[in-house]
Amino acid sequence: MNFSTDRDLLLYEPTLFSDLTWVSQQRLSVADGEVNGATLTSASADFEAAQIDAGSVLLVNGSPVEVLARIDTMTLTVSLPRTRTADAAIPPGDVSLATVVARTFAPQAQLVCAALLRLLGLDADGPGQTPDADAVVSLSIMARLESLGTLERVFSSAAALTGDNDALLFKSAAYRRLFFEAAARSPVQIDTTGDGLPDEKRYLGVSRLSRV
Repeated sequence: MNFSTDRDLLLYEPTLFSDLTWVSQQRLSVADGEVNGATLTSASADFEAAQIDAGSVLLVNGSPVEVLARIDTMTLTVSLPRTRTADAAIPPGDVSLATVVARTFAPQAQLVCAALLRLLGLDADGPGQTPDADAVVSLSIMARLESLGTLERVFSSAAALTGDNDALLFKSAAYRRLFFEAAARSPVQIDTTGDGLPDEKRYLGVSRLSRV
């Protein structure tokens, strides 16, 4: 499970889901979307099968909205991008027969997540490890680091696939710099005893030695 969502990426890059389609994973495309207030429905969609849930991003007639909740397989609660997840929904405006497209960068985020956990001395794929990924207490810090790392990976991949693209390479370098700056000043709180409370701080890339 990733610490970040596609919504986190959208706040950094409002046009990401329409501009970099060739490095995204498309999960849904329908042409019968109905938006009424903050509710989006589609008779032809199966949002559960498409893995559309809170934190997902949709393009409704090309405009991005964030998903607040999946009500059932054909119904979602949506909003224009909000500053904070605690903010009230911002209805995107009523529309009928809308084109609804869902794309995700979750696969790239998963790779970044695994790398972050390894740098913290936690095994991303080893639930038997103590502590493991569930021991991370600093969820917002990890979400930010994962988002920055994912954006760096997305833009570098996009540049590699299109050839020499200065704009994409500039974006990749900028997010790489932001990632390293955030990592340097963001110790991650770890719960080593399983009580839900932080017991120690760990820094990315700092080796941990133990006596044997």
